[in-house]
Amino acid sequence: MNEGNERTCPVCKLNDDKILIENAGDFGRHSRINCPRCQSFTITYLAQSALPSLDIGPKLSAWIRSRNEQGAEVPQITTDTLKDLQKGFPNYSPREKQIKLLKNIERMTAYPGKTVQIDPEFDLPLAWASAQEEFMHYINSLIERGLLENLGKSGLPFHQNEVGEPIYERPLAFSVAITANGWDYLEKHDRHIEERTQAFVAMSFSKDMKSIWEGPISRAIKKAGYKPHRVDAEPHIDRIDVKIISEIKNSRFIVADVTEQKRGVYFEAGYALGLGLPVLWCVREDDLDNVHFDTRQYNHIVWETADDLETQLYDFICAIIGKGKEA
Repeated sequence: MNEGNERTCPVCKLNDDKILIENAGDFGRHSRINCPRCQSFTITYLAQSALPSLDIGPKLSAWIRSRNEQGAEVPQITTDTLKDLQKGFPNYSPREKQIKLLKNIERMTAYPGKTVQIDPEFDLPLAWASAQEEFMHYINSLIERGLLENLGKSGLPFHQNEVGEPIYERPLAFSVAITANGWDYLEKHDRHIEERTQAFVAMSFSKDMKSIWEGPISRAIKKAGYKPHRVDAEPHIDRIDVKIISEIKNSRFIVADVTEQKRGVYFEAGYALGLGLPVLWCVREDDLDNVHFDTRQYNHIVWETADDLETQLYDFICAIIGKGKEA
């Protein structure tokens, strides 16, 4: 850490007297950070030096905050962590960011009717937002949709100019509460996703891919603390499409290996995305050029060997989803 920047978070760039920075006791290679916006994490000097060129500060801040909110182990940011995160960070749509914000407010709510204090300066990561204006847009949208109500005595922390445009000044904390409609909405979107332990695997059922399912994919998922599930792996009497939808809904995340370009894999991954579930995309290197153009925007784990896939998938799960309770 630079001595002149002792009160600046290296991730979110917040400058605040509440920021605590300590040497981790390993000859300066790591620093322990406690930031009002990101919360707690450690970061190596090399990772800190690499951050400015990556332009992932808001996403990294949101990821660190989510790991803290979930009660996981304190995130350790290294250059390898940054490499994995940069490949796997999702590009959430405004709708998805609103859902994440509402779910985070729910997590902070002790019981229905209880108010939650919101500070736009410190709570940007709750919505994966890059700026206070974006964050307040999502707050206002949730209020307009009847999912939140603003209970702050001072009102929302901005005023409007003569043409009705919001003018943001200094951020003010205010209180919100989830409405009855908000609780109904959360119930429909299954608010306990973080408690799930299953990882749904969408992939080709061909003989050539069987060893990939039984070997590197299953091992990586189990090692990360989750239960791998492929719809053909267990006997059942349900219709296959009903079974697939049910199992995706019961999963924490989806691993979609599009090798051999099966349409069902794309359908299952698309359905999961529609539910707001994380999808980890994989493809064998010799099939990369055949990936459907609609999904090329997503980062893929491109693998050559079984060992390569297992290592990358495990690292992605730990970096993007976090280790499960069975790890």
